Amino acid sequence: MNRIHNGQFGRRQFLQALGLPAMAAPFLPILNASGRERVFPKRLVLFFTPHGTIWKDWKPTGTEKKFTLGPILKPLERHKKQVNVLAGLEVRAPGVGAPHTKGPAILWTGSPLLNDKTFVRRDGSGGLYFGWNSGPSIDQVIARSVGGVTPYRSLEFGVRSGISHPGSRMIYTGPRQPLPPESNPYGVLGRVFAAGGQTYENLRRQRKSTIDVLKADLDGFKQEAVADDRQKVESHLAAIRSIETRLEQKQVTCKRAPKLADGIDPNARESTPEVLELQQDLLTASLACDVTRIASLQYRVGENDGDRYTWLGIEHDGHHGMSHSGDSNAVEIGNLTKIYTWYADRFARLLDRLASVKEGNGTMLDNTLVVWGSEIAKGNTHSFQRVPFITAGGCGGAVKTGRFLEYGDLVPHNRLLVAMAHAMGVPSIETFGSTDDGRGPLERFL
Repeated sequence: MNRIHNGQFGRRQFLQALGLPAMAAPFLPILNASGRERVFPKRLVLFFTPHGTIWKDWKPTGTEKKFTLGPILKPLERHKKQVNVLAGLEVRAPGVGAPHTKGPAILWTGSPLLNDKTFVRRDGSGGLYFGWNSGPSIDQVIARSVGGVTPYRSLEFGVRSGISHPGSRMIYTGPRQPLPPESNPYGVLGRVFAAGGQTYENLRRQRKSTIDVLKADLDGFKQEAVADDRQKVESHLAAIRSIETRLEQKQVTCKRAPKLADGIDPNARESTPEVLELQQDLLTASLACDVTRIASLQYRVGENDGDRYTWLGIEHDGHHGMSHSGDSNAVEIGNLTKIYTWYADRFARLLDRLASVKEGNGTMLDNTLVVWGSEIAKGNTHSFQRVPFITAGGCGGAVKTGRFLEYGDLVPHNRLLVAMAHAMGVPSIETFGSTDDGRGPLERFL
């Protein structure tokens, strides 16, 4: 047998060297250079809210490491050391479709809508036709590499996220293949945590069965291995025993589905705040129970979201209409600030939930990359320049946090998409989408 040295063999090569099947790869613990297991997996969460922001009240002041959050982002103060504020990214949005229509599709794909006239506006305005998107979203590409060891490669959560239309779809498995979000928490409960958690229980049994085979093979190999290789095998066996222990512990935590109160109408506007919280809780449970490692949460739609935010005391107009108000309209700017601050508060709550799950000496948020974006930068100009992006979580140490990163030359947001792939362990991706001629991850982010 070939000798196994640090850094010279990948996971599959190690299995081959041990004479084990490649199909066992997802269940073999990941070891670092010292032979110790990286216990907790990385996760990716995409979070969306519509209609950009008010830049002057969103943007922090100060330097990269010593900065003050803008008024809109004040709810994130308690997570300041775990977030990165990215100022100055540009979403390049060529091609067909109105701004609020094309923005959602381009946000996570970096690719424009197709010019195939699947959707045609019939009000006499002319020229506003478009098709579905021309490429996959970054979460789905990442999921192809890292999502195969969980019951669901990815999960898409929504909150009143609209009908099947490009302005209300942002996750794509490929060209013309939108993936709709599940906007009904009860639907999520039935699908993901069916029969009191059978989905997770089946996964646990499958992994335990594979681990039993691995242990038997490794125990047998250990007796014949030379000293150096025997030490490696001992490390793997110790890590496998650790996985067994965690699987048994997680069974207690996850075999029961999260409880939802009865009588909530997920389609009713007045239920929106409660539904958003339920979806955040279900998303957190899905990650904690290792049902999936890739998730998205789409709040409302980019296509002219006209909701009235009555729970914030705003009843006279919807969000889209107010976002078109002039910058000198102090009343409407004040109302918009309330909405955007509420978005930040809800994002902070999601981070609270992820941080509430303990993993070793840290939390699940430490091992997750959460990215918050919008379909445009500014409502009354439909600008795609300086689209607000916030990230949170260290993704298992791949991302430095607690920083205000300003990009004065309007860097294409495609570079952020590439950086997300690198952080999640897919470094082979150097370009993403078709709207950026450059390559490489976003500078200073990783």
